[in-house]
Amino acid sequence: MNAPSTRIAVRAAVIAVVAVLAASVVDVASATAAPSFNGVVLDARLITVNTATASATVRIDPTPGGSLAQPPLDLLTKGVVLYTSTVNGSLAHSYRAGGFMDPFETTVPVDGDTSTYPFHHLRVGISALASTAGGVRSGKTVPLLLHVSSSLAGYRVSTQSAVREGPVVDVVLHVDPSWAAVLFAVFIMLVMWALALGALAVAVSLLARRRRFEGAFAGFLAVLLFAFPTVRNSLPGIPPVGVLFDYASFFWAEALVALALIALITGWTMRALAGTTERRD
Repeated sequence: MNAPSTRIAVRAAVIAVVAVLAASVVDVASATAAPSFNGVVLDARLITVNTATASATVRIDPTPGGSLAQPPLDLLTKGVVLYTSTVNGSLAHSYRAGGFMDPFETTVPVDGDTSTYPFHHLRVGISALASTAGGVRSGKTVPLLLHVSSSLAGYRVSTQSAVREGPVVDVVLHVDPSWAAVLFAVFIMLVMWALALGALAVAVSLLARRRRFEGAFAGFLAVLLFAFPTVRNSLPGIPPVGVLFDYASFFWAEALVALALIALITGWTMRALAGTTERRD
């Protein structure tokens, strides 16, 4: 193959590559220039879940689109009233024409049985409705597009069916404790049992063998007795007292440590321990 033919082949290859790149750019540009959603886009993010109050905090960031948005700042061309569900019913957020749609946080109810902690399952419902100025009575319904996401640590949140579109949007999220949270709670159960049984065994040994009274050990039992509630309440997402975790470990551990401490003090008071004589091994 001579030099002119080689140059022609190279130029043809370069032209083909440029054509492919240009077609890709055109496709991206056309997709970007596609008409936006003609309504209000809601980006909802689950922030916290409180099992004590059976509620969850959701941050909602509304953005107007289509004929409701005035570029380049996405200012509202019409007044909009946005209704969102809360633990006390619905709450209206009014936005004036020519202004921004500021984000806000709302508290929504949480359903589910928390008595089986740490193996409980929860449901979080998010509902929204929008209309033009005047509200639902005199205004016109505004289409909504709801996207739900979660950055909640310690929980596994289902993302299935987390997108809704229509005049009224309603999403139910299934919220379960993460495997790390479940394993940590089970680990704390085992630790409580081990410490409580160990404390009881040492107390029985002191009483049965009439060993000298150990004030440091009695202090350790007293500290352990009041440390268990602190550890229990620090577990991620734990409800108030009365859940499965308490019946499986916490109540028993508290009772065993209290029994060991009471027996130790009673034995010393009645001088069942050799407090005035040397111990006999």
